[in-house]
Amino acid sequence: MLFTAALLAACGSGRNSPGDTGGTGAKSSPSSPQSSTTTKQPLAPADALSTAQLKSAALSGTDADGFQIDDWPSRQTDSGSIAEPAACQPVENVRVADLDPSPKAVVSKMAYATSGPSAGSATTIGLMAYDQSDAEQILSGLRTSLAKCTSYDGGVPARATVKAITAPDDGDEAVAFQLTIKGDPPVSLAVVRSGATVGIFNTGSGTGVFAELPDSLVTAQIKKLEQVSQE
Repeated sequence: MLFTAALLAACGSGRNSPGDTGGTGAKSSPSSPQSSTTTKQPLAPADALSTAQLKSAALSGTDADGFQIDDWPSRQTDSGSIAEPAACQPVENVRVADLDPSPKAVVSKMAYATSGPSAGSATTIGLMAYDQSDAEQILSGLRTSLAKCTSYDGGVPARATVKAITAPDDGDEAVAFQLTIKGDPPVSLAVVRSGATVGIFNTGSGTGVFAELPDSLVTAQIKKLEQVSQE
């Protein structure tokens, strides 16, 4: 089931080869059938966070109302997942949380929605530390990919289709999209950059219906990340 596969896949990173920021900071509505993005005015380059800092920045069980937060293992090996056509590779990299370039440190969590509109869904959260130029490259590469990629094969059990959803209005820039594989409900994914850290949010439902990205969870995580980054 895609829900299970996506959640199991969404906590790794490790590709070692290298992978247009800008905007006003206002939330944009989807302008194409592939993606939705937000960007904000860039500040001075931020330093990569350490593993200890990422752990401090990650949500705990008391940080987000309506969610049970648990630790989730972070893979550090190349997933070997190849997308066809190649233009869709950055999208597949997000699905399996195996970004290109690879991060300096990774911390992963699982957030189970216990109440509210997201009840019954689960969201994997991956916080990945980069030099800021590489973090920006991740978002730029994904944005370029989504301008061309509407569906792909490889790495998934059946052909995956890609559809726009509204990006979170958090962090310095964000991209959000939906993946649907035949026979399974869609999953929602968002990639948010805050300074030199990239956060991946992958939401799936165990109930067989589509689960939207929980905005309150994304906001809580990015807010805590920004607090730690400023210390």
